[in-house]
Amino acid sequence: MVFRQVRVAVVVAAAAVGLAGAAPADTPKPQDSQGTKVGYFSYEPLAGDNKTVGYFSDQPLPEGEVTPVSRLPGAVQRQLASGGVVAPQADTPDGYKLRKGSRSTDYVYKSADVYAIEANCDSNGCRPVQQVKVAIKEYVRGRTSKYWEITFYGSRWTGPSHFHMDYFYECGVNIPNASDETCSTWKSDGAQGHGSGVAVNNQQIVKNFGRTAVVTKFPMINMFVTFADGSHAVGDDGKSGEKFRGWDVCVTNTTTKLCHSTGDGS
Repeated sequence: MVFRQVRVAVVVAAAAVGLAGAAPADTPKPQDSQGTKVGYFSYEPLAGDNKTVGYFSDQPLPEGEVTPVSRLPGAVQRQLASGGVVAPQADTPDGYKLRKGSRSTDYVYKSADVYAIEANCDSNGCRPVQQVKVAIKEYVRGRTSKYWEITFYGSRWTGPSHFHMDYFYECGVNIPNASDETCSTWKSDGAQGHGSGVAVNNQQIVKNFGRTAVVTKFPMINMFVTFADGSHAVGDDGKSGEKFRGWDVCVTNTTTKLCHSTGDGS
């Protein structure tokens, strides 16, 4: 059985970009509204028709090849089967996850590459239409500084060269043996709250994560990718964007740096 796609419009807020050393202007986070599901796709049976999906994966699709649906991420298989999306279990607010990667020094963490994929699918499988490689880097300034720098990466992998990225930023607090909180809801200690804007490759934003000592904090970045045809990549929670959790930062009064180990949001 094949399906007809019913595409639901997605609107992603875009604001002025915050460059290194300057905080971006805050704009509202994209939200579900009454009667509009942000970033969802639904399908109805219709023989003889193809369908297009947009999703994120830790592996790209081979260019020029057909990939069986059984080899796609489970969330995509559920989309194609009209079985809905199962929200992933996560301790972080709104389901942010550490996207693998590595802590290269006491001050630098870089996520693994994640691929925003637009694919055209039929009963034989899926072919890539456009693929964009995205990642984030977290740099903690250290010493008595309570700032981290977040770098966005986004580049063409296959298909059209044109695409658009936006970001949403939030600061998280790692609460031992309990669900984590955001910095703004946890305590007023100078941590900058959420912000959003347009993201470009190698762009940096600088944020204060608060002065409270003997606490663990981490950045949260939602990266939104709009493909050349105006469609959007959907995360593993069924909504637009891929949610990156940063590495835990051990905040002290003296030398603040990345913790030796980190929570991953699971």
